[in-house]
Amino acid sequence: MKVVCELLENFEVSPSLTLLAGDRVPYFFDIETTDLSPVTGYCYLIGSLLKTPEGWLFRQWFAENADEEPSVLTAFGDTLQSEQLLIHYNGATFDIPFLAARYRFHKLTSPLPEPKDSLDLFHKLSRCKKLFELENRKQPTMEQLAGFKRTDQYDGGLLIPFYGEYVARYRFDAPRAEELLGYLLLHNHDDILGLATLPALIPYTRLSDIALSDIQSTVVDGSVILSARVPYCFPKSLRKVFPMPAVPEECVRCKSEEKDAASSATVPMDATFSADATIASTESPEGADSTIVEQYAGNCPDTCFSMISLTDDRVRITLPLYYAAPYFFFPNYKDYYYLPLEDKAIHKSLATFVDKAHRTPATKQTARQKHPGVFLPQLSELIAPAFRFQPNDELCFFEASAIENSVPEELLLGWLSLLTK
Repeated sequence: MKVVCELLENFEVSPSLTLLAGDRVPYFFDIETTDLSPVTGYCYLIGSLLKTPEGWLFRQWFAENADEEPSVLTAFGDTLQSEQLLIHYNGATFDIPFLAARYRFHKLTSPLPEPKDSLDLFHKLSRCKKLFELENRKQPTMEQLAGFKRTDQYDGGLLIPFYGEYVARYRFDAPRAEELLGYLLLHNHDDILGLATLPALIPYTRLSDIALSDIQSTVVDGSVILSARVPYCFPKSLRKVFPMPAVPEECVRCKSEEKDAASSATVPMDATFSADATIASTESPEGADSTIVEQYAGNCPDTCFSMISLTDDRVRITLPLYYAAPYFFFPNYKDYYYLPLEDKAIHKSLATFVDKAHRTPATKQTARQKHPGVFLPQLSELIAPAFRFQPNDELCFFEASAIENSVPEELLLGWLSLLTK
């Protein structure tokens, strides 16, 4: 059995790992096998990366033939301790069951935890596929998203013949065997280090409950921009535009030339008003790409009801201001009468003074009162009262001036939760 042991210098794992690992000691691992089935194949290589007081310790155990598999299993098992958290990628489905079967085959006691007691980043990061419209959830795809660049050029399955050739040659063809060994160890090395970069993606999956600080609000070019700082940096900038559902034509976007109305209608938290600001006068982080910088000036497309951007350690929500006349729908509609000539509902106690010819019992559709003004959109009734064009519309609105009395953190997290659904 060959053993590789190296203390990695200047290697760091994203601190966002604590969102899932807590105080447990992170222990990344990955295996290489001769077959997908533990019945017909065996494990010839285990790689690991353990956090120690001295730094990140990288180790590999390599079986030069099938007879050395028990030594590999035993050596790896001897490093496992209860305070550690095993971290893997799809290991709950493959790595852990495969190793457990091989421990049983050799009549060895398995030191492995139950899959549910480990951390499978394959499942924890599944939302990233939809969020970034990825082709698949394979580890190399996720590594690229996290910014990791592999040196290895081979797929694990393609290396199985390499290992077979190594077993056949290592006793008599040392140069070729060393070349093959280099390919095998490099692939596993990149699997381990690539796996250790994936925790940088965890914040994308925890946006609905992530801690926010330095919350700011600004009116720019007919839009309210809410921004906040998060405790972790996003490895890749992201901008998501949410298209506006069908609304009546009288629901009109506020533009920069209407700055007096827009500014007076909105009283944000510690706001800096600049209804006709430009990119030059708006904060933008260094290194942000142009697609992200555009929206800092409130450049929200006319067809959207919100735009969310993540860059560096900040989140930004752009909400267009609308001139509209939506309705407030009374929930207890049976207590109201509808006045068709005035297109509004009034309570029964007042309806007794209205001619019966000009009133009808209200329904869910007609128990309403129109409310013209300047509004901001919301997808749930975080800020009350909520106004709609139809009683069952998911998209609703609140008066722009009501943002003064809102809880900004709840408003931001409500919109960010859209990215985790």
